[in-house]
Amino acid sequence: MKNKLLNELDGLRVAIEIEKRGHEFYQQAYNQSQEAEHKDLFLLLRDEETHHMEKFQKVLNKVQTTKSECESFTAETAAYLSALASDHVFPKEEEAARTIASLKTIDTILAVAMQAEKDSILLYDELAGKSKSEETRKVFAALKAEEQQHVVKLREMIDAWA
Repeated sequence: MKNKLLNELDGLRVAIEIEKRGHEFYQQAYNQSQEAEHKDLFLLLRDEETHHMEKFQKVLNKVQTTKSECESFTAETAAYLSALASDHVFPKEEEAARTIASLKTIDTILAVAMQAEKDSILLYDELAGKSKSEETRKVFAALKAEEQQHVVKLREMIDAWA
């Protein structure tokens, strides 16, 4: 997307990519975990990322069929949103195994997951705020609400492991 400004559909595509990265992150955590209860936790989180990814894909498909063209964000907004979305939410797929291997305890894995979910909330909030159409703003607000639920679940899990 170097020679083209991001638009609202691109924002949805970024959301799907973030969920794919989350899925891979939790899959790698599951693969490297030794304890059954940790494995169960990571499967739950992985499956929630899959659910979000599928939900966001349905929204993208619907928006693509109802909107012939989306307005692009300004160059400044596109650069800002690209910076937010880059590698700061979840690591790229090829880096997920290496990242998980470097995290030695469930506490550190959950802390990384919590930060990633918070970063995705920030991104979706910004996308909602910068979107020009009411319909797209609502979509990003819904995405943000989904991720807020993830943060609550992660906080409960972190408290339970403490």
